[in-house]
Amino acid sequence: MGPTPLIEKTVNEARARAGHQAIPFRLSDFHPNLDAWMPLATHSANLSFIPQPVDATDTLHAPPLVVSKTSSMPNSTGDHKSIHLYNLSFHHFADADAARIMASTLTTADGLAIIELQDRTLGMLLLMAGEFFLLFLLTIFWFPCSPLHLFFTYIIPVLPFVQAWDGLVSCLRTRTFEETLALAEKALGQKAKLVSSEDTEIGERVTVAICGDWKFVGVRRLHTWPFGYMNAFLGQKRL
Repeated sequence: MGPTPLIEKTVNEARARAGHQAIPFRLSDFHPNLDAWMPLATHSANLSFIPQPVDATDTLHAPPLVVSKTSSMPNSTGDHKSIHLYNLSFHHFADADAARIMASTLTTADGLAIIELQDRTLGMLLLMAGEFFLLFLLTIFWFPCSPLHLFFTYIIPVLPFVQAWDGLVSCLRTRTFEETLALAEKALGQKAKLVSSEDTEIGERVTVAICGDWKFVGVRRLHTWPFGYMNAFLGQKRL
């Protein structure tokens, strides 16, 4: 799920101000977290969820709601376009699964967005390692009335270790734009052509590539000074 509810709110508020129709967002997962999703869905008319498990690697059994009308798949309902959004999740998949997910996405969708808040740079690794000490500073303010949080932070520091370790592993598993583009090339059976790569402003770099009927854009933007960068891999089918 990640920041999807916030993205939905931001996108649709901007569309409303511009006089455009709202875009429906649907949460899905192989292990649906219905207890968390149901309260979120009640707060927005444009945020819903698919209650059944969704296997992002299985193109043939993809739910009709995630299949675009431009897809040649038989399970397309033929009444909508779709963008597949992977928030802080694509690094969880091993290369083989990531390749199948990419192939399924490029077959069933008109666009994709893979958003990560970390990368494999030394600076980001140091930033994640620093979370171990950050939890010592902040836990007393975040959870002052939680004996378990306090015990496993200050007496036996399990929580700071797990938090830092999870962050470090996430960094090491995050793919670069070039590595993700290679998955798209494999799925499309074509070699991508690099169109441009430039620093558009301080702390931001944008890379553009074309592969078959798809345009891919890599965006790297500073979100936490000095080393925290968001890395987004965006794809749009050119019709």
